[in-house]
Amino acid sequence: MKKLFTALVSNILMIALPLMMRPALIFHYKILLIIIGSVIMWLTQPEFSVEETKEKKDSDNFTVVLILIMSFISVVAPVIDWAYFSDVNYFFTFFSFIGISMIITGLSFRIWAVRTLGKYFTPTIQIKTGHELIVAGPYKIVRHPSYSGAFLCISGGAVLLESWIGALICAVSMGLAYYVRINLEEKKLIEYFGQNYKQYKQKTKVLIPFIW
Repeated sequence: MKKLFTALVSNILMIALPLMMRPALIFHYKILLIIIGSVIMWLTQPEFSVEETKEKKDSDNFTVVLILIMSFISVVAPVIDWAYFSDVNYFFTFFSFIGISMIITGLSFRIWAVRTLGKYFTPTIQIKTGHELIVAGPYKIVRHPSYSGAFLCISGGAVLLESWIGALICAVSMGLAYYVRINLEEKKLIEYFGQNYKQYKQKTKVLIPFIW
């Protein structure tokens, strides 16, 4: 129930409020698809809590807050650009197909990553008792598949809306958030797993298969 409430609040802030001057657009098929993707993402990951964020501030350094802020910017920017600075239509274009494909692929990859990591997947950076190094499933492909999936899904929203300024803002915002998060996270993992994680790093890319 808490996840559903969080999903509702986030979509009000990211979608409904930016479209308050053009409320009819909330029912545009592109916006509805973005809302559905957002809700699925919230419901398929562990609950975010302020208490945990405060408790793990030493290990996480509030990177979870940074990711939430940058995710907010990455959704709001293309929505505003599309709604107020472009010619809105209901046509299904090539970019509609690409954007929807990105959202579906990103969600699927992220859900796969969350389920593979299981109890070790947490909103904040933390090492659990008996923590195991998971290198199976999507973790064979990249070291941070949940971030890859989220990035693909969120940027897919910008492509779906054909907001290229929004896509650029998304790339910069999410890129910055994940750069900070991954650097801190990998330091913690190296401290805990030592040489095993260093060897794992040599075999896999960070976010993009075969590239980075």
